[in-house]
Amino acid sequence: MGSEKNPVIVREEFLCRGKRVSLYKRVVEFEGVVSEKDVVKFGKAVVILPILDDGRVVLLKQWRAAVNAWVLEAPAGRVEPSEDVVEAARRELVEETGYEAEELIPMAIVYVSPGYSDEIQTIFLARKLKFIGASPEAGEILKTVYMTPEEVLSMVKHNMIVDAKTFLALLLYLHLYRK
Repeated sequence: MGSEKNPVIVREEFLCRGKRVSLYKRVVEFEGVVSEKDVVKFGKAVVILPILDDGRVVLLKQWRAAVNAWVLEAPAGRVEPSEDVVEAARRELVEETGYEAEELIPMAIVYVSPGYSDEIQTIFLARKLKFIGASPEAGEILKTVYMTPEEVLSMVKHNMIVDAKTFLALLLYLHLYRK
């Protein structure tokens, strides 16, 4: 990307904190122009695309308060301060789906929405699954759904799956990891 001059963060002001995020006002100066940016601090998260031995994808139908709707999506969650991304992926997979993965393969690391959030997700492929029982967090409203990759793609095409992390994880799997 070259040797462009970087903007300077003049100051950062804490605005408010929720259960999982904090909102800041970041004041930035670049080439004599000062501007304010809203920044949501979230940190690291994981996304897991579980694939059963028969090729079906394990997804979640989860009610999401932010959009007041059920969303069909891959299991995902925040990396806790005491965890690394692999530990978090294993924990989230078991909590939300009840499956343990013998194989956990990192496929990509992506920013969710760098225009306003620092959230960065590591996307994993989970294979060689063994069901041991789910234990969702209190307040998580979800149901497990099993589909073929082709059914998932068809639902994306017909706007029935609108979750970007799920679509990206499925595309990575189909183009780079499917045998």
